Amino acid sequence: MNADDRAILIGINHYPQLGEPGADANLQGPANDVDAVKAWLMDPNGGAFASEDQIQVIKSRLTEAGDTALPTTDEIETAFGRLNAIARQNQAQRRGLRVGRRLYIFVSGHGFSPGRERGCLFAANASATLGTFNVHATGWLNWLQDAGYFREFVLWMDCCMNRVSFLQPRDPQLSPVQATDPPAATFVAFAAQRPLKAIEIGIPEDGDKIHGAFTWALLQGLRGAASDANGRVTGRSLADWLRNALCARMTPAHLRDGDVAKEPEIVQEDAGLIFARGVPPPRYTVTLTLPPEAAGKPLRLWSGIPPRAEAMTAQPAMTLPLTPGLYVVEVPEAGLRQGFEVTNNVSIAITATGPPVTPAPDGTMFPLDIDPADPAAEIFVIDSRFSLVDNGMSKLSTPLPFGLFKIKTRIGRSLAQHVILLDSGRPPLPAAQIAKPASSVLPPVGLPEDGAQERDRQTALATALRLLREGDGKQATLMVMARAASSTEVPQRNIAPWRDVQVVDADDNLVISMERGSARHTDADSHACAVQAVPPGVYYLRQKVDNGPVIEQSLIACESWGLEAYVLRRTQPGEHAPSARPRVSLMMRRPDQQPDAALEKIIETARLALADERRILSAELEDILLRNCTNPIGGLIGGHLLLVERERDPGRDISLLDVVVTRLRKLVGDSHPDVAALGQQCATASLRRFAPLTGPPMFQRSWKLLVAAAQRREDWIPEAMWRRVVAQTALPPLMVWAADDSLRQTATESLRAVPARSLRASVPPAGLRVLTA
Repeated sequence: MNADDRAILIGINHYPQLGEPGADANLQGPANDVDAVKAWLMDPNGGAFASEDQIQVIKSRLTEAGDTALPTTDEIETAFGRLNAIARQNQAQRRGLRVGRRLYIFVSGHGFSPGRERGCLFAANASATLGTFNVHATGWLNWLQDAGYFREFVLWMDCCMNRVSFLQPRDPQLSPVQATDPPAATFVAFAAQRPLKAIEIGIPEDGDKIHGAFTWALLQGLRGAASDANGRVTGRSLADWLRNALCARMTPAHLRDGDVAKEPEIVQEDAGLIFARGVPPPRYTVTLTLPPEAAGKPLRLWSGIPPRAEAMTAQPAMTLPLTPGLYVVEVPEAGLRQGFEVTNNVSIAITATGPPVTPAPDGTMFPLDIDPADPAAEIFVIDSRFSLVDNGMSKLSTPLPFGLFKIKTRIGRSLAQHVILLDSGRPPLPAAQIAKPASSVLPPVGLPEDGAQERDRQTALATALRLLREGDGKQATLMVMARAASSTEVPQRNIAPWRDVQVVDADDNLVISMERGSARHTDADSHACAVQAVPPGVYYLRQKVDNGPVIEQSLIACESWGLEAYVLRRTQPGEHAPSARPRVSLMMRRPDQQPDAALEKIIETARLALADERRILSAELEDILLRNCTNPIGGLIGGHLLLVERERDPGRDISLLDVVVTRLRKLVGDSHPDVAALGQQCATASLRRFAPLTGPPMFQRSWKLLVAAAQRREDWIPEAMWRRVVAQTALPPLMVWAADDSLRQTATESLRAVPARSLRASVPPAGLRVLTA
């Protein structure tokens, strides 16, 4: 038994103030999730805790008066404080600060992510404007790791990471403790990457109770679905399982929804951390449905490493008990050959055709060529144990042995998966079979139902380009398109995405009102366009989040350039109001540049990768975005993607940054704040120089670079600019902040309460030395 392990389990169902006015944002699964995780911890074949006293459980409830939701931030932090008290007591008894062997932290509820690999949980009394009612889960994990209270650490967060919060995460309010030895092993996993959402589902195996899809996949893995060839569930095997099993429980609507995370965010997965030993994999009920002409013919089911075939006779419906993994079923006499994946009870219609499988001796290698026909595609090859075999960008050619493999392709946030058995007769994989196009904030092209949006966009672009050509060469244009889009096949009507959308200049004078000065269309998915010629300079796109604050972001209008801002408001299945989370994309073009759908698609995919801070740069993409940059937005995104690569790999050559910054200066001048920000990371000294900024940059990562630069020259960033953007929120990759004075004041007060040790790269002007990047 593991008598030295401890756990803190937090599940918050009730959020009476976090939803829209007059509504709550309650969840159904967190309390059930906590109960299920606790059951695994107490299971002798699971966590093997010796006593329930080792577990602190914190679940939703109301006060006796019934008017306040619990737990509050203080109650949750008290649970962590108890560990500190135990450590101090041990120290007083001359036993050192060590509390135990392993600490489990499980969190289920509404959450948000203030930055990459950072996760926060909203307390039950949180509201949209009172973001201080949160617990910085990763902050507490880091504090406890630094203190060395345990040898091993586990953090599981079943939370959405898409909620908007304008205030600081609440870091641990304890003085730091520095241990002499680092943790032996750590496992950290979030249900969703920033800025995506996690989902709840009914679980038939648990009496149709509602659980987080992530939590149930996690528990399946811990109970054996993630066991390796030696019957152990390790940090590595559990991570591999979660990456592949999360979407198995999702409905078709979830799988189509670009806002739903199809994979978890695995922050750390130490292979040396062992969760269970001697656990056999489960068997799932798999029903295969075959066409009538296959009945009675020989059928072979391939599985394992290396693949072996089990012979049987085909029936119209076949129910098989199968362990997790990859399979290929073939009926040669009917021309059927189809791969599939087993991570859950599932029904599969066998309809795909192909040549009979040709077995090969062990050690025989075959070429596998994968080309999704998209330079921004990410490619992963996974084996039957869900381990990563190979990966690449844009396209991949790799020799592999006779075997079962899953080809996973990601373009933007769209995932496509295809199971194959690689043999000598395997035909090439067509791009349409292994790739799904990325979702876009721009109107889709080529679909009849979206024709009106695209036609109106083209008309607005033509107007903007005409104004540029007819101008004196010193002006710019702004084009704004606001559109609604439903995540179902049925377009939503009577939605006004242009409501409370406007553009103002640096003095807050109205430049564009989408409610008054735009061409609006209310049929099907509504949309509106507006175009305005403007002097070059800084402008602000303003939106009012439904039942929430007014938010702003920069629009930098450059001489002889047209800047386009696309605002998308999506509706979710079963909902009739657009999501409160805005989506914005930017494009730029000169008077002689007509829309280039292929380039726009690449830039949009790169924008999503930058928002998620993923490494997607291939040689082809470097040529388009960096070496031969012709579009400033593409160049800015490419420059930041290059810096993301260096963050993951400190040895990464970023000499191309000098190339793209030089090109950007020629395209838009050296006073553009985003170009100035990228210049701070260039090797060439002249590219690092810039004048004081006239406005905030458009990209969130640009602001962080400028804040770091301001440590050397505070006058580079005017005090008024600091004050304007103080209430920032995480809506990457663009920089967004609240324009409400009350929120700005609350954010300033919140920042003053942040311990100095937790401020990062922050040198605000005199009198406002509280602002963090």
